[in-house]
Amino acid sequence: MKISLDWIADFVDVRDFSPTQIADRLTMCTAEVEDVQTLRRCVEGVVLGKILSVETIPGVDPHLRWVVVDCGGQQFGTVCGAANARPGLVSAFAPPGTRLADGQVVHKIELAGRVSEGVLCSPRELGLSRWHEGILECPADLTPGTPLEKYIPPTDVLIEIDNKSLTHRPDLWGHYGFARELAAIFERPLRPLGMADLTRFDSLPPVPLTVEDFEDCPCYGCLMMEMPAADPSPLVLQRRLHAVGQRTFNLAVDLTNYILWEIAQPMHAFDGDLVRAIRVAHAGSVKSFVTLDGQERPMLPEDLLIWDEKEPVALAGIMGGLATEVRPTTRRILLESANFKASRIRRTSVRLDLRTESAQRFEKSQPPILVKWGVARFLHLLEEHQVPVQVLSRFTVAGDLGETPRTIVLAPGELDRLAGTAIPAETAISILHRLGFEASASEEGRLIVKVPPFRSAKDISIPADIVEEVLRIYGYDNIPPRMPEFSLRPLPVNRRLRLEHRARRLLAAVHRFVEVQTYGWMDDRFLEALGYQPLRPIVLRNPLVSFNRVLRTTLLPNLFALVEKNRAHREAFRIFELGHVYSMGENGTPVEEGRLAGLSFLSEEKADPESHFLSVKSALEDLGDALAGGSFQFRLENSAELPWQVPGRWLSVHQGDRVVGAIGVLEGPVRQVVIPEGGQVVWFELHMDGLEGGLWRGPNVE
Repeated sequence: MKISLDWIADFVDVRDFSPTQIADRLTMCTAEVEDVQTLRRCVEGVVLGKILSVETIPGVDPHLRWVVVDCGGQQFGTVCGAANARPGLVSAFAPPGTRLADGQVVHKIELAGRVSEGVLCSPRELGLSRWHEGILECPADLTPGTPLEKYIPPTDVLIEIDNKSLTHRPDLWGHYGFARELAAIFERPLRPLGMADLTRFDSLPPVPLTVEDFEDCPCYGCLMMEMPAADPSPLVLQRRLHAVGQRTFNLAVDLTNYILWEIAQPMHAFDGDLVRAIRVAHAGSVKSFVTLDGQERPMLPEDLLIWDEKEPVALAGIMGGLATEVRPTTRRILLESANFKASRIRRTSVRLDLRTESAQRFEKSQPPILVKWGVARFLHLLEEHQVPVQVLSRFTVAGDLGETPRTIVLAPGELDRLAGTAIPAETAISILHRLGFEASASEEGRLIVKVPPFRSAKDISIPADIVEEVLRIYGYDNIPPRMPEFSLRPLPVNRRLRLEHRARRLLAAVHRFVEVQTYGWMDDRFLEALGYQPLRPIVLRNPLVSFNRVLRTTLLPNLFALVEKNRAHREAFRIFELGHVYSMGENGTPVEEGRLAGLSFLSEEKADPESHFLSVKSALEDLGDALAGGSFQFRLENSAELPWQVPGRWLSVHQGDRVVGAIGVLEGPVRQVVIPEGGQVVWFELHMDGLEGGLWRGPNVE
C-alpha cells in the first residue's frame, strides 16, 4: 500500500521531518515501510486548454483527429488520437518546448498532413501514473491557459507500506489512519476529518432497503442524490488517486475511490435511475453475474449479491455490475456504503481471482462506523469543491453502526507489569488520547480506556492490546533492557529417563542392537497364531481396524511380528524396544508399566544355539550392572506362563528376591509361527519399573 505525503498534509503537518525520518518512525511504531519514492511529475510548462473543435482528417487513420485547443487567448492545433477528446473538454496541453515524462521534448511536427503544435496529455505523459487510455479530463470551470502546476505539484513523496504488517489494522488501509499515527508519533495536532451532518436529511424519505442476512452483511447504508456524476473530478482528487496507482473515471466513481484510499471505506455509486431500491441477499439460483470489467463471473448459491427489486446489481464488497454503472448521462446516483463479513468476501474474491481494493479492505474486518463516515465524507467533499448536489433521501441504514465505544479496564499495575517497565499514567493517557482513545485513571490506580469505534474489535479487545498501543508510541527503544530475574536450583533427576538412555547406549553401542518402535496395540490374528491370550487387557472402543482392539500387555508379540519382515534383508539382526504396556488392574483401574524387550535372530545356517543364547545373556548381564547397580541372577524355569516360554528353554531374571524379567529361546509351535523358514530367535523382556539401583556410578560425594 502506498501513502502520499501530499495527501497526509491535509490532516497533519510533518513537513519539518524528512521522508526517511517519517519512514523510520513508522517502521518502529506502526507498520513496516518497504520503500520511499519521490514521484516526479512533468507539469512544468503544461497549461490547461479547452478543446474548441474536433475534426476528422480525411485519408488517414480514423483514430487521428484534428483538435483545436484554446489555451487562454492563444489557440493551438494538434493531431490527437485520444478517444475522449471532445469539444468543451478542458485538458492538459503541452506546447512546444515542454518536456514530457518519457523525456521527449514537444516540437511542432507535421503529422497526417497537418502541423501539430503541441500535445494533449494523458496521465502517463505527465508522469501522474501509468494510465494512457485517454487524455487527462479536467473540471470545466478551470480557466484555459492556467499553468497545470497550480493544481498538480511537480513532486510528491510516496511511502510504501508492507501489506502484511497491516492485516490486523483495518483503520490503516487509508490515509487518515496513517495521519493519526503520525500525529501521535510526532505529537502534532490532527485535523478533524470533514464530514457532512447527515441528520439534516432525516425528513426525507428512505431508500427501500432490505438485508436478508445480517451475519454476512452486518450493516448497509445508502443515500440517493442528484449530482453531475459523469463530470471530471477536481484535479486534487485526480492527482492523489493517480499517485497511489488508482485510475480516475468521473466525479462519482473517483469520489468513492478517494474515500476508499482516505478512510479505508469501500463505496459504490449506482446509476440512480436504474437502481431505486436495495436488497442484500445471497446469489441463490443465479448462475452468473457480469461485473464492471465486462467479465461474466460464475456464482455459487452462498455468494453475496446486491439486488434491486428483481435483479442483482453488484457483487457485494468486491465489484459493481456493468448494467448499473455510472454513465455519461447519469445525473442521479444511489450511493452505497456497507460493511460485509470478512470471510464471506474473501472466499468469493479468492475463488473468482478478483482481488480488488475493496475486497482487500473488507477482508480485514472493517469497523461498521465507517459506513456512516463514508457517506458523510462523500457529501462533505462535494460541498468543499462546490459541486452542485441535491440529496433526495435520508441516510438509510440497516444494521448496527457500532457507534458505542468499547471499554477496557487495566488493573492497578497491569500496564507496568505487561510493559516490563514503569510508565507514568499521565504518559500512557496522553499517548492514548493522541491515538483517538478516551482514557482516565481511577483513584484505585485502574486505567479505564474507551476504544474508539474506528478501531476494529479484532484489533483492540483485551488489556494487552492497550499496553501494545502505549508501548509502540512510547518507543520500545525507551524500555531499558534487563535480564529476567529467577531463582536457580538443580534440575530434578529423572531416574527413569536416565535408565532408558543408559540402556539404549549399551544395547546399541556395545551389543549391536537396533531400536525399533511398534504400535501400542497388538494384532488379534497374530496373537491367535501364537496361542497368546492376554490377561486383563484393555480393549479399545474405536480401534483403527477391527483386529487391533487390544492394547499391548507385553512388547514381545510385536517384536516377533517383525522377524519375518526383516529376515528377507539380513541373515542376522538384533532389535529392541523401550515402551509401555497396559492392562487392567485387579481393582479395575488401568495400569501402565515400562518395559524393555528385545530379540536376536540368526539364520539356520549360522545358528549355534549355545553361543547365540550366551551372547544375548551377556547383554542382560551388562544391563544388570548398568541399570540395577549389580548383576542380575538367572534361574532355569521348567514351567511356562507364556506361549514363548518353553520349559527348560528359558530363564527368569532376578534382582535380589524380585523377578524383573525373562530370557529364552524360541522353540515349538511359536517358533514355527515366528520363523517358519527356519532360524533361531533368542528373546528377553525386562520390567523397567521394577529395577532398583543408584544412577551415580562413581564414588559417593557430598
